[in-house]
Amino acid sequence: MSVTSVQTESVPGVPTQARPVAWPMCVVLFFIGNVLLWADRTNFSVAASAWAHTYHWTPSVIGAMLSAFSLGYLVMQPFGGWLADRLGPRKTFSASMAGWSIWVLLTPLAPATLWLTGAFRVLLGMSEAPYIPGIAVAVAKAVPSDARRGRFSAFMQSGAQLGPAAGVFFAGWILHATKTPATIFVIFGSVGIALALAWWLYAMGRSDPQPQADEARTAEALERAQSRSVPISKLITSKALWPLYIGYFALPYCQYIFLTWLPQYLTHYRHFELVTASILSSFPFIAAWIGANLSGWLMDFFAIRGWKRGYFHRKSLIAAGAVLYATCTLIAATTASNTLAIDMIIAANVGLSIYVYPYWTTVTDIAPHQSGILGGLMNGCGIVGATISPFVSGLIAQATGTFVAPLQLAAGVMVVAAMVAIVFMRIRPLGELVAA
Repeated sequence: MSVTSVQTESVPGVPTQARPVAWPMCVVLFFIGNVLLWADRTNFSVAASAWAHTYHWTPSVIGAMLSAFSLGYLVMQPFGGWLADRLGPRKTFSASMAGWSIWVLLTPLAPATLWLTGAFRVLLGMSEAPYIPGIAVAVAKAVPSDARRGRFSAFMQSGAQLGPAAGVFFAGWILHATKTPATIFVIFGSVGIALALAWWLYAMGRSDPQPQADEARTAEALERAQSRSVPISKLITSKALWPLYIGYFALPYCQYIFLTWLPQYLTHYRHFELVTASILSSFPFIAAWIGANLSGWLMDFFAIRGWKRGYFHRKSLIAAGAVLYATCTLIAATTASNTLAIDMIIAANVGLSIYVYPYWTTVTDIAPHQSGILGGLMNGCGIVGATISPFVSGLIAQATGTFVAPLQLAAGVMVVAAMVAIVFMRIRPLGELVAA
């Protein structure tokens, strides 16, 4: 990842009034921040497993608390994407992280008061909303080459894979060491505030990341710089963008079953001890991190080789990820073997990681100047799935007494959504798409 920044040299379409943040530092810190963002989403599931015994939470109550985050994230997501475009990635990083870390710190204030705990989860989701679209904005600004955006987009976003692993692992370890769920949130929230402050002290006198001079002068970069923006209403109403939104819907729906229910699934339905379940819950996400970065490098490799016909360098990975996830999830749902179930859950998460990153790279492909708002709208559609998935899964599991049906439903959702994206998604400049 040896992209260097333009500093004061005049380049068409690139502001020169301030030295930009160093791109390698931006890549690394956005990745680390994304790890923390996802850890702060998932550490609640470990605390909820302990609170369920103390406060007699039913599966439907746990599902409602888990879904509360997604409700806030959903409500704020389109506006969060717009903010990321307006503020730029430099400001988005600090503002979003500092905001969500405050709500993490307050989460254990009154776990017996469900409405207050739910409110903190909603506010956590609202504060996180601009961050991931901000990554898309950073990549769109700094990497004009179609043959390079895949690896950067995948790496920065792949914090979504290690974050859940860190969240459940360290939350389980902290709970085991302290016997107090509140300590989980105090430690995680403090780390977030410290990191947001450190970034701002570095970046406050600088501008957003920029491409290096030779990249900024290529025909591809100049064409992207001249791309026109479109009204936000067109991003919502244009049928040409609906396959992108529908395809992405499946990812959070399927992902959030593992993010929110995996410790409960392993303890209550597979009968593992809580600490063991917390450790095992991290394995699928570690494997998925490898799959995520493999996906990014494969997208760039296909682009370099010229394998773009029919948007093969994106859609082939969507298809591969969907097939892997659906197949392995169905096996995990029905096998009597705990070992095979764990193996299949790991493989299914690798499938999800391969499936997701072509969507975020596509956002930077078609919307160089509106990656934030387009990514926010796409992510908002996905979070509809994330919002209903934990609650619906909890209701189905409570009604059936097993977790087979929720996993089977997730596999079906994935197959249908992937087929829509592969068959109907068209990739052209945003202005052309919404005008078609």
